[in-house]
Amino acid sequence: MVKILAIGDFHGRLLNKLKNLVKKEDIDFILSTGDFGGSKELLNIIFKNFAENWVEVVGEKKAKQLIMNDYNSGKKIINELNKLKVPVYTVHGNWDFEESKHTRRTGGMRLKKYSEIMKKLRHMHFLNKQIRTIDGIKILGFGGMVTSSIYLTKDGPFDKLGRLKEKKRHEKQKNQLFKKARKDIDILLAHYPPYGVYDIVKYKGVNPMNGKHVGFKPYLDFIKRFKPGLFICGHMHEYQGKRKIGDTIVVSTGPAQQGKAAVIEITSRKIKVRFVK
Repeated sequence: MVKILAIGDFHGRLLNKLKNLVKKEDIDFILSTGDFGGSKELLNIIFKNFAENWVEVVGEKKAKQLIMNDYNSGKKIINELNKLKVPVYTVHGNWDFEESKHTRRTGGMRLKKYSEIMKKLRHMHFLNKQIRTIDGIKILGFGGMVTSSIYLTKDGPFDKLGRLKEKKRHEKQKNQLFKKARKDIDILLAHYPPYGVYDIVKYKGVNPMNGKHVGFKPYLDFIKRFKPGLFICGHMHEYQGKRKIGDTIVVSTGPAQQGKAAVIEITSRKIKVRFVK
């Protein structure tokens, strides 16, 4: 039997009950869906100015202060995970400092990518767009910000030019995913959910995506075609649960920020999922 802790959406918090769980449950390894750092103030500002340059709205000095607080909170979580002394395999989330071209996220500052920080840590392993066999289980990691279908329609937050850019990005991401696609993959580890499963936005604050699907359709296509045993995702703080799509169990971990995660036991015959509430 292999025992896995599936966890993500830390946003600057890793509660002691989750740290203690690793030893208590005798976890073999951790699968993380990313989103390490967090700033509620920054999140609200970005959502309020979703289609605008939020840095210009708050001013460069304030923006850099918010970004650095956020960035350092993520570094702290990465170090705390490393100190658990079990292997951690992770992708990055949409909130992480990994996309070098995402200047609105960094305020133009040159910040070391989280994946570069992980290289110097014994127990942290960056798995994005890679296949790794761990304890006999073949895992494909595919993280980062992906293009949801709503971004390609007039109901989304972008104008015609923005939708065209998103369409090109969507096709590139789809091609990258299916380039790695194989029928013997046991787990697809992602940040975003597949389209139509745990993906309707129910954010209590200001968010132009409220009530809309933000899942990634190519994930759904991957699941239907290649039938991995597990699809593990996060991103949506509104959800924690499991659902079957054909032969695949989709697990939404729930946000670690709120003390939520999933313990997954895999044997030769079945997959058992227990949620930490």
